[in-house]
Amino acid sequence: MAYTPDQLAEVRQAIVALSTGQRVVSITQNGRTVQFAQANLGDLKAFEREMARAVAADRRRRSRTRLVTTNKGL
Repeated sequence: MAYTPDQLAEVRQAIVALSTGQRVVSITQNGRTVQFAQANLGDLKAFEREMARAVAADRRRRSRTRLVTTNKGL
């Protein structure tokens, strides 16, 4: 699944909120809302790592460029 940097930022904000004492945070992605509580912080961090890998993979995609050289054979 392709994630955007904005979605990754939202998850990171949720991790910070839970880490600083907020009891429950909600994340909405693709029309689906998921609530995470302090007990689910490990699951949320795993989700953040998965998203970070997906976003980084999208950035690494290179364009397909071919270098063609010709020679008259002289």
